[in-house]
Amino acid sequence: MPPRLLDTHTGRICDKTVHISRVEGSPRYQELLDTTPIRAMVSTCFQCKFATLSHRWGRDEPILADIRGRSIYDSNMLETEGLRKLRMFCRTAEKNGYPWGWSDTCCINKTNSVELQQAIGSMFLWYRISGMTIVHLGDIPRAASAGALVRSVWFKRGWTLQELLAPCKMQFYTQDWSLYLDRESSNHKEDSVVLNELEHATGIRAQSLTNFRPGTQDARSRLQWASTRRTTEPEDIAYSLLGIFDIQMSVYYGEGAEKALGRLLGEIISQSGDADVSILEWVGEASSFHSCFPARITSYQYPLHLPSDGAEQPTMSSIWRLYVSRALRKLYDALAAAPRARFINRRLTLPCIVHQVKAITANTALASNIEQYLYTIQASGLQPTEIKSPERLMAGSGAKSVSYVLVRIYHPAILENLLKGDGVDPTWRLMSELAKPFTALLLERLFQNEYKRVASSCHIVARVDTSPINITSCAVKVLDIV
Repeated sequence: MPPRLLDTHTGRICDKTVHISRVEGSPRYQELLDTTPIRAMVSTCFQCKFATLSHRWGRDEPILADIRGRSIYDSNMLETEGLRKLRMFCRTAEKNGYPWGWSDTCCINKTNSVELQQAIGSMFLWYRISGMTIVHLGDIPRAASAGALVRSVWFKRGWTLQELLAPCKMQFYTQDWSLYLDRESSNHKEDSVVLNELEHATGIRAQSLTNFRPGTQDARSRLQWASTRRTTEPEDIAYSLLGIFDIQMSVYYGEGAEKALGRLLGEIISQSGDADVSILEWVGEASSFHSCFPARITSYQYPLHLPSDGAEQPTMSSIWRLYVSRALRKLYDALAAAPRARFINRRLTLPCIVHQVKAITANTALASNIEQYLYTIQASGLQPTEIKSPERLMAGSGAKSVSYVLVRIYHPAILENLLKGDGVDPTWRLMSELAKPFTALLLERLFQNEYKRVASSCHIVARVDTSPINITSCAVKVLDIV
């Protein structure tokens, strides 16, 4: 539970000891004590009896020091827009049957670093266990017509993403605290009109909006949801996602957005049960924290689409088929035995299929406002691959290009999917999978067999040379990337 809540009737801030004494002194407590377990009583009488406020911070928001020991309803308090909003939140919560309210403006002591860390790590849970989240859209007038939600800045802020996903029950209120579109539903997540607008405004499917489960599954989609949002504090673009990914991570304001995002991405890989490496598929500027992570979350804004020109399986003689079958089984076993990706001490240990670069040809510098170079890359087992990059690569062949590799990221789900189906041998299904175009990472070898990603600003689409010998001669390796 939050360490303090607002009494919606008196307008006074109360800490946990007051909450407990109020509950234990109530007739309902004594009644339930005789008939039900304590845990059930707490759940019935306490947890579901507080409402949370979700809003866009404005000027002159009252903080804890402003209201401690006072009532927000006191007429001698300095009248500000923030105070009026807090009063209306408490009155709205009380009207809906909630004796307690929680607001991130005044219910957190932000001068206490320990409490602030706890609040950031627990906020998703507090919104999840609250009885209702009341959303105030200060930029949506009462007379707004259907479809107005998408214009609210509330959908552009970083922290409001978890405040949308976490609650089980929500109501949206306009500028003057009228229900949005006068929708009287007790839960706008169950109102088809509002829910359709939420889908349109966020790009998040209704199932995730109404039944969201925190965790590292489908990590790239969740990063995409956050990619167009902004925060006042740079680091909050990462910290605001901790509850969504169910990750506990230390908070260091001042470290910068790039490092905070890098630490978050490292934790996602480390804590993911299936080692979700989809977060490595992005295009943009690489982070100084790690070459396989983007410098900015905006790099996840668009999914990386691949052409659908998968190759047909070639016709083979019985001898070739026997050879390919054995090679495929060897490759299948190598993938099955590959360890999961790990991220420790800013080093990514990544299992992947490696294609050694044999030659890089610098074709020309492209005329544009941003200097771009056009290269053709020839790598073992792949068709020639063209890329455009602002980075200068070391052109040449043989020993001059041996420092580069093109890699296909190994997703553990690939083998799991191959086992599903119509009884076809999964090793032959693997051959069909490997023949499809894929998103490749270009890595440069450094000292001591370490690698770093280069040319991250372009989407490299690689195509396999579809002869059986090339498809089955792929090398499965585990690389250390910095």
